[in-house]
Amino acid sequence: MGHLRSVTLVLAGVTLMASCGAHPPEPSPTASQAPPPSRTAQRNPSPVSPAWKAVRPAQLAASSALLDVAAAGPREVWAVGYQRGAEDREGTPAVTRWDGVRWREVTGLNDHDVNHLTGVSVAGPRDVWVAGNGVNAFAARWDGRRWTARRPFGVAEDYRLTDVAATGGTGSTAWFTGNGPSGGVLIRWDGTAFRNVPTGGGTFEAVTARQGHVWAVGAAQDGTPLVWHGSPDRWERSRTPAIPGGTLRRVWQVSPSDVWAVGEVAPAGAVRDGARIRQGQPLVLHWDGTRWARAEVPVARGALQGVTASGPGEVWISGVDADHPGQALMLRFDGTAWTREYGPLLRPRRPDQQYEDSDHVTRTGVTRVPGTATLWAVGSVGVGDDEDDFVLRR
Repeated sequence: MGHLRSVTLVLAGVTLMASCGAHPPEPSPTASQAPPPSRTAQRNPSPVSPAWKAVRPAQLAASSALLDVAAAGPREVWAVGYQRGAEDREGTPAVTRWDGVRWREVTGLNDHDVNHLTGVSVAGPRDVWVAGNGVNAFAARWDGRRWTARRPFGVAEDYRLTDVAATGGTGSTAWFTGNGPSGGVLIRWDGTAFRNVPTGGGTFEAVTARQGHVWAVGAAQDGTPLVWHGSPDRWERSRTPAIPGGTLRRVWQVSPSDVWAVGEVAPAGAVRDGARIRQGQPLVLHWDGTRWARAEVPVARGALQGVTASGPGEVWISGVDADHPGQALMLRFDGTAWTREYGPLLRPRRPDQQYEDSDHVTRTGVTRVPGTATLWAVGSVGVGDDEDDFVLRR
């Protein structure tokens, strides 16, 4: 039940579109030039990029979603989220792995009082970390054979983890972001214990750690984008553009002087629905080694929830385009210009569907397989107890 109920229709729809001459989209105008949205545009699917193919996910229980994806190689791609979720229950954890042939569920966490997994990081086949929440904030490491579960904040029930970045090596160092009573929390597992990093205020949504640099992103107390940067010995808040309503959801370092952070800008009076901001604007910030600057992307409304890169000329961002809500949005930056691509229509809209948003993509995540050109995207379509996970590959 965890795979899309309409997967056969999806694949058939992709074939039909291809036979009708579908082709990769051309670069679109910037957000400031985009025409005003219309109700018709919101319901009509955008042209599908034939490069993005629907792949059968692991067999999860009903009401499932995949919230994050990471890869260490062609046979080591991991995606996490939840299953058995609904409006009146939290659900149970979902961990899935691509072994080079198919997606399979990796079990062993159901007995640890955890329901949602929010982040995954893969340092190698015997070094996979997940972060999530149940009654308490929860972290676990896979060593190739079994899980070792940990509680970063003990029995405290007012902390939640949002993301993890594993760096591997001796002791399997990993960094975690989360939020507690006093705001954002950044912690490090040093192979023996969890250690807090002093930061001040705001909330954290994601973390990346590469080449001795750690970047944690989210939203500041004043409602503008938040970035903390440092190493185990030195930390500072980076100055970002003052964008009211801006929240950063994911971050990726290409090099210490080439970092991308993505999220959304909520309009005044916006209503939050989980990680979504209805009618918000996509937000992309870039660090060039000297300053953070906002990048204009060819989507006027929506939210961005994933980012990955293989170099300065190959950056991919995933999210949701509010004008084409039934398809996963993929943005590519080639070092000069942005182009946008869309996955297949995941659910045709039905007049009798359970919820108004039952045909909408709720969230997306994206990762690149190191050493290859392969990309994996995961997410969910629908809401509440009418939600299903999906997997796409390019």
